[in-house]
Amino acid sequence: MLLGIYLTLLGGGPELAVAALGVSLIAGAGLNVLVGKYGDRFGRRNAMAAFGLLMVAAGGILAAAPSFPVAIAALALGATSPTGTEVGPFLSVEQSIVADVARDGRRTRAFAAYNMLGSLGAAAGALASGIPTLLLGHVPTSADPLRPMFLAYAALGGMAALLAWSLPRTVEVEVSHRSVALSPESRTRVARIAALFAADSYAGGLVIQSFVSLWFYETYPESRGVLPIVFFSAGILTTLSFIVAARLGEEFGLLETMVFTHIPSNVFLILVPLAPGFAASLAFYLARMALSQMDVPTRQAYLAGIVAREERMAANATTNTARNVAQAAGPFSSGGLLAILGLSVPFFLGGGIKIAYDLAIFTSFRNVRPQTV
Repeated sequence: MLLGIYLTLLGGGPELAVAALGVSLIAGAGLNVLVGKYGDRFGRRNAMAAFGLLMVAAGGILAAAPSFPVAIAALALGATSPTGTEVGPFLSVEQSIVADVARDGRRTRAFAAYNMLGSLGAAAGALASGIPTLLLGHVPTSADPLRPMFLAYAALGGMAALLAWSLPRTVEVEVSHRSVALSPESRTRVARIAALFAADSYAGGLVIQSFVSLWFYETYPESRGVLPIVFFSAGILTTLSFIVAARLGEEFGLLETMVFTHIPSNVFLILVPLAPGFAASLAFYLARMALSQMDVPTRQAYLAGIVAREERMAANATTNTARNVAQAAGPFSSGGLLAILGLSVPFFLGGGIKIAYDLAIFTSFRNVRPQTV
């Protein structure tokens, strides 16, 4: 929540700060490529621990950064997510583990629980981001009061590394020294769905949480003191939505739940900048967040169900890489759009592309049924 604001306080204008967020996503995409090729051979626990140590390094550099260019170097490590959710290399490994350890018939619920805990953590982090304001008694106007928050980020990265090493050996899979190749059928499916996920992620990259936080900060000055509560509330709504998504996925189908909860959420997204005032904009944003992530556990369970077990790491890495690269283009595009057309344009473009994605994935995959969910 603080990243975009912190970058502007280090000397980057809103346009540069938003564009810079794409650096982290591109770096994360590069790490995802390595995960797909070498992840299971290197070891899932070792890979996750290494990413935790990258968080330590990124947090330390950000905390000490004297200027905007130095902060960019931290983002280039690929261990700082500007989206409010995990989109980096952790995701490919974690998704493979969750899919493998879930009980038969409970994969969607396992992904819902996994995302629910992550969302609760993100909500707590959003609330904690208000600590500098509480300590100062006013909204920070320089970067220095925010620096301790990035030291806390580094400490949490160290905890993530220790937790990864403590996982049981059963999370690993036996692999040969050759890369696992997708079967022709799986390769076709993964390529098609990766392209569609990329379109969705590009649209999401236009309106990532760091941008939305900055948009409220710049558009409605009265929001500045309550932004931590806003994003905490959004995180709680998202958390509750995962529980509902799992039940809907089991009742009506994974693809159906993905699409028919996503479309109304994107209508709400388009309405955010059109609303007459802060209260109405906030209401539309929270309505959007109550629905927008219901496709996440269902999407993850769906992908795990349309490829074989030994193909999951490669499938996850492929789709996550496509998502990261496309999402990285979003902030770069947003930065240009802000300079030319104004601060609110990304909401319209992002919502429109996402609705087109929903219709396209339903049309393309409605006859592809996953294995046990």
